[in-house]
Amino acid sequence: MRLLTFNHYSIDENSSIDEVNSFFLELSKGIKKYILENGVVNSTFFTELENFKNYEIISGYTILNAIKELSRDLKSIILDLITMRCNDDCLNKLSEEDEESITDYEVVFADEAPKDYMILSFVLEKKGILLSFNRDRWVNSSIKILKFKDDITEPAYIDNIATEEHASYLIRKDILQKLPTENIIYSDDFKKWFLGNKEGHSPDISKVIIKINECIERNFEIDLDLIKSLENEVFEIRVGSLGGLQKSQIRILFKFDGDKKYILWGLIKQGSNEYDYSNDINKTNEIFKEIKELEIDEV
Repeated sequence: MRLLTFNHYSIDENSSIDEVNSFFLELSKGIKKYILENGVVNSTFFTELENFKNYEIISGYTILNAIKELSRDLKSIILDLITMRCNDDCLNKLSEEDEESITDYEVVFADEAPKDYMILSFVLEKKGILLSFNRDRWVNSSIKILKFKDDITEPAYIDNIATEEHASYLIRKDILQKLPTENIIYSDDFKKWFLGNKEGHSPDISKVIIKINECIERNFEIDLDLIKSLENEVFEIRVGSLGGLQKSQIRILFKFDGDKKYILWGLIKQGSNEYDYSNDINKTNEIFKEIKELEIDEV
């Protein structure tokens, strides 16, 4: 269960009613996407704002006014979420250990003077998710903050939902944690592809996870139905078609190194079986080389 925390810092009191409704609609679609995947009973809502529904986003226009402008299905989900709100104040329910970790530093942003952002520390330490209006620094699914203590700053990141796309990304990011890791190393390039590539084509994540587990069960034995050798000591895991399209095939490229398997690159073949792997093989070997160099530097 992850705490969904309303981000009142993202509100611009100078917005128009139309802008507020637009921001709130985008946020509500993101909330719907995330909740439908995880279930409303698994989503606890928190806000610092007292009497949340009657809070004025802008002068004379409340959150309840914005909720009333939503479609029936979105309205129902938002109202259900609000009923899952922490009783009293979640901040008052912290253990002494949690309270110490949250108050041990300040959250600051590189482009502004320090201010009271304790709620961001709270979300960071509790591994929660911000619910934001899609504006200014809140337009990304990951918000970079700086933890400030004793004149030293350390970067950290907070998950954020302001749009449906953000929710989709975080859902896939959560699923990333389900990938098997025993003797397997995943490159950042593979992870980015797994979470959704730039062309908008995303792999079938359930198929990918199933196939990697199959490889583990078979001890990564070469099998033309599952694992095939390509060139330059690069191998592919044959995952299958994308969305039932026979000419759109998911492939994962990896290399062996002793007992370790390095899963490095993912691709979706388009068109006929005469696919040219040259660029993908070269990219796979480049990634592998970079990872091995980093491993040497860390020794």
